[in-house]
Amino acid sequence: MFTVIVGCSTTGYHLAKRLLVEGNEIVIVEKSLPRCQMMWDEMGSVIMQGDGSDPADLRRAGAARADTVVAVTGRDETNLVVCQIAKHVFSISRTVAAIKDHKNQSIFRVLGVDAVVNVSDLILNSLEHSVAGNNLIRLTSLRDPTKSLVSVIVPADSQAVGKGISQVVDKQELKQSSVSLVLRGNAALHPTEELKLEADDEVIAIASADEEQRLYEMLTGA
Repeated sequence: MFTVIVGCSTTGYHLAKRLLVEGNEIVIVEKSLPRCQMMWDEMGSVIMQGDGSDPADLRRAGAARADTVVAVTGRDETNLVVCQIAKHVFSISRTVAAIKDHKNQSIFRVLGVDAVVNVSDLILNSLEHSVAGNNLIRLTSLRDPTKSLVSVIVPADSQAVGKGISQVVDKQELKQSSVSLVLRGNAALHPTEELKLEADDEVIAIASADEEQRLYEMLTGA
């Protein structure tokens, strides 16, 4: 998969490192020359100095053949422009944007951004669940307002350890939810029948609001 990341903020940096570890092809477009110079020694030619809201610079980054464009510049308006150019100039099938102001979420969705990640909500959710001792975090809302992308950490004492997803997650009970991915160390694993859950696995799932608590209980044994 080839991903163009616009913005080498902390979010962009860590996303880029994760994608590289998983064997993906990436290019990071960063406007700040000093920041590019700081990152070139570590990440080399995947860093390109340029303006991701300029179609010419996006083309230079390879957007014409990209599978996904991710906009994480730190400015909501810039991220929206980047995604609009990706969709309408380069016909990118998948666009992802980070936002800081939750009021912008509906605007981004109406204008066709495929995935909108509210950074403030992520931080608040993480803090709330950490304080409560809960291993479930809502990563982002989806176009369907009744569902969210959630993350559940499998604790070492969970009965789910050593079992497959289908043995743990009862699809008869959770009709509106599904496991999408299992993160283990630096690896992203598809939830196949052969995959057995291990302690500290991070399970990424699409969950309906009325089923996420039960999903959490199934994975953690709480």
